[in-house]
Formats: sequence, C-alpha cells, structure tokens
Amino acid sequence: MTIAIVIGTHGWAAEQLLKTAEMLLGEQENVGWIDFVPGENAETLIEKYNAQLAKLDTTKGVLFLVDTWGGSPFNAASRIVVDKEHYEVIAGVNIPMLVETLMARDDDPSFDELVALAVETGREGVKALKAKPVEKAAPAPAAAAPKAAPTPAKPMGPNDYMVIGLA
Repeated sequence: MTIAIVIGTHGWAAEQLLKTAEMLLGEQENVGWIDFVPGENAETLIEKYNAQLAKLDTTKGVLFLVDTWGGSPFNAASRIVVDKEHYEVIAGVNIPMLVETLMARDDDPSFDELVALAVETGREGVKALKAKPVEKAAPAPAAAAPKAAPTPAKPMGPNDYMVIGLA
C-alpha cells in the first residue's frame, strides 16, 4: 500500500480538492479528507481525523495536507503526529501539491522524499503570470571590503534620546 494522505481544510474545501485531483488522475486509494466547519472545535477535528485514519492503511506513514499553518486543521493534525514516526503535517495545500504528491506515491518514494516533493511542488505551483521572477542575490564575497573600526559610543546624558528609524 502507499503512504496515506489526509486533506484537512477550513470550510468545505478538502473534499473538493480531492475531487479535483481525482478528475485529473482518476480515483485515489488510501486518501481521506476532513472539513472544519462552523460549530466544530479542536476535539471534533481530532475525532474526524482519527475516523479517517481508521479507514486508511497507515503502515507506511501519513501525510496531512492542510490549508493554513497554525489553523485548527493544522493544530489538530499536529497533535496527532507529534510522537509518531512517518507522520507529518504540511500547510498550504493546493492542487499542484496534491496532484504531484498523489502521482509520486505510485513510485513508492520514501516518506521523507514524499514530504520534500509535496513542499516543493506546493511552492512551485504558486506563480504570477506577468510578474518577473525574483533572482536570488549571490552571497557577497567574504573579503569584499575592509571593515571600518567602530566609533566608541559616548554615554547618554539625562537630556539625550535615541533616534530610531522606522521602515
């Protein structure tokens, strides 16, 4: 069996994310989902996650793909994974992340490889059509310029004040 995936979101998005991925890839096995809807709390979410986990084969691990870092679906999943090996929570689930992660499971990657792929494809899936890519600046050479000796600070008097520049 493959690594289990559980999608967790605020509102009613989780099931729709899975349905969209299945429209592209066909029906998926060993995948569950939970929605966090008004009136529910963290305990309800943990119960919902555990109900999904009971239906899945978790022997190779579980990857929770949630919508928002620090949100209720993330926090509840974090409580489940904290002491378990090969259980992880990734925030920022999107269609590219989900599709690529589901496809990669067919190649039987290691758990850590699947986690890295999910994070990378999630990032790569977010782009602007007309924005120019930002180039990463190369690190400055270590001996670029000699450093000037610092000027000694004079003690502040009772009538002195600090000037702080705000961006």
